[in-house]
Amino acid sequence: MVAGGPAVRSGARPWVADRVATTATVLAFALGLTAFVLYPLVEILRRSIEGPTGATLRHYTAFLGTPQVFAALGRSLWIASLSTVLTILLAFTFAYVMARVPLPGRGVYARVALLPLISPSFVQALALIFLFGRNGLITRHLLDVSWSIYGWHGIVISEVFYCFPHAFLVLEPALRAVDARLYEAAASLRTPWWRAFLRITLPEARYALASASFLVFNLVITDFGNPVIIGGNYSVLATEIYTQVIGLQNFAMASVVSVVLLGPAVAAFLLDNYFGQRAIASIGGAARPYTVPVGRLGRVLAAGFVGMVTAGILLVYGTILAASLVRIWGYDFGLTLTHYRFDTAGGYGSIWISVAVSGVAAVVGGLATLVLAYLVERRRPAGAWVLTLLALVPAAVPGTVMGLGYVLAFNKLPLILTGTATIVVLNHLFRFFPLGLLTSRTRLKQLDPALEEACQSLRTPLWRILARVIFPLARPAVAASIVYIFIRSMVTLSAVIFLVSPDISLAAVSIMLLVNDGKLNAAAAMSVVVVLVILVVLAFAELLGRTIGGGHQSEHPEPRAG
Repeated sequence: MVAGGPAVRSGARPWVADRVATTATVLAFALGLTAFVLYPLVEILRRSIEGPTGATLRHYTAFLGTPQVFAALGRSLWIASLSTVLTILLAFTFAYVMARVPLPGRGVYARVALLPLISPSFVQALALIFLFGRNGLITRHLLDVSWSIYGWHGIVISEVFYCFPHAFLVLEPALRAVDARLYEAAASLRTPWWRAFLRITLPEARYALASASFLVFNLVITDFGNPVIIGGNYSVLATEIYTQVIGLQNFAMASVVSVVLLGPAVAAFLLDNYFGQRAIASIGGAARPYTVPVGRLGRVLAAGFVGMVTAGILLVYGTILAASLVRIWGYDFGLTLTHYRFDTAGGYGSIWISVAVSGVAAVVGGLATLVLAYLVERRRPAGAWVLTLLALVPAAVPGTVMGLGYVLAFNKLPLILTGTATIVVLNHLFRFFPLGLLTSRTRLKQLDPALEEACQSLRTPLWRILARVIFPLARPAVAASIVYIFIRSMVTLSAVIFLVSPDISLAAVSIMLLVNDGKLNAAAAMSVVVVLVILVVLAFAELLGRTIGGGHQSEHPEPRAG
């Protein structure tokens, strides 16, 4: 009995230690999410109602009484609505052809269509300036007209380019999943094609259409890059926040505009999430893909349409590359590499800093999302739903709002982080945390819990279960999260525009500053370098995935871009 006593106690200690470790990890996540997600939003709300003698609504009254500021709300809703309609029309037609018409080279068309996902959101705006600006290649040199792209129409066109791949990723799987037997039954009844389209295609794709529409609306109304580059004097809510902070130092009004922007952004996010879940649930695994019986003319027209869309996307990136290699766009088209010297706006240092902070945020975020997903999915601690909700909040918060919240929250005691690389890393980490968490949770749901339950019965510590069991099995999800967080961190502008400093200069911000200084060729060159860095990382991740996974690409999840 004496000999057995210590064995029982020593066997109990790891179990107690494991429970303590689980509780401590949950509390650490709760503290981190509260501090870096909830607290900045609370600070924005507090600043919007803060008055000399207490809470007040006078800042909201000033917002309603300032025409040039209040008008930004109507402009944002107009731009978002028009861009949504045009993007959905274009993306639905493209997705329909890609899913239903047997065209050669469909894989090439699909890859080109996704190019805007790996570049800063304002690259298309910059290309449109080179093509249709006051000194544009088309407007000045080919057509010799005085019209330019600056203004609301420029914002809409650039937003359509930017949002097109996001909508395509939602619509194409839904259209491909419609069972061919429905169309065969309609054909046997001699139903006209247009009636089959109205009675079968649209009803079957209605949830995906709704999800894509709200996704695009959310992307446009929260976008900062395109309006600030090509909007000219046409301000929207996202750029108005920037103007109030940088131009006027009016943090109270910036907070009010942020709260106003949160309304439609959160509503669009919730509706996108609701319809997105319905769209996923409506996709059946037993459905047989349907191929539209088109003749030679139909195939030619379909190929012409997708070719025109992909040519437009290639024109954007080809223009950026060409502008980076000529001496003076519009005047001297001689080739040069001078613009790649980056003598101003942070130079190559801003690119390496972007790579460094994005890499740190990506690795930490990829691992952290797996740990949190394991805790809420398998351990199910008290308040797990609260942790999940906090972790998903950044997906609904516009980048400019998150950036402003970080400035207000961490420019004072007890935690002063403004002007440091730490605040940028934290912003990247928590802003892009939601998709990594969802990816890891999806992967964990696919894993059999028997192995880890056996580990728990053997009193295996939490960290060892995570390192020896969960991580090897969930490695594809972790890799997908790391790549996603890295890419989004490299190209984001809205959230970090308020967080950079003379010592911490990021590539996306440097590109915007070069555009503002009129150095468009140098801005194009830096955009090319950013895209090349991302392509190298993607190629390395693909090669590493094939090496580790033995070429089984199906193990790598493809999360929705939204």
